[in-house]
Amino acid sequence: MEGIIKYLLIFTILFSPNLSAKKKYRNVAFIGYYKNLFGHIHKNPSRYSQSLSTIGCNHPIKVLGKKGNPTMKSGFYHVNVGPYKGYLKKGDISKKRNKCYQNKYPRFFDYVNPSLTEMYYWGKLYDLYNQGKSKIK
Repeated sequence: MEGIIKYLLIFTILFSPNLSAKKKYRNVAFIGYYKNLFGHIHKNPSRYSQSLSTIGCNHPIKVLGKKGNPTMKSGFYHVNVGPYKGYLKKGDISKKRNKCYQNKYPRFFDYVNPSLTEMYYWGKLYDLYNQGKSKIK
């Protein structure tokens, strides 16, 4: 009886789809990090679309696509963050860790102690920024 249980356990571990690490990372182009103070994962590739979750600086992000060739729609990467699959602006993701305000001034950030609502609105503010050079002469 113990032999049958042992073989069933081994069979379950080997052929279980949830335990296979290769399937889990098959569609990940690269692991990136969020650049800004706070931001949102969007449901659609638009900065005005519904927010699925709020993330902070240096939050790890799985950018989906084939290895070295991420999936992009109108300037937004298709990403996976925790249980959420959504979109983030291309310019908000870096391949290396960043110097974050929270890490540079931890005492000030702890003193401010932002609530969830404040973090949400800071993330919305960063979504609406147009960053780049002015074309006006």
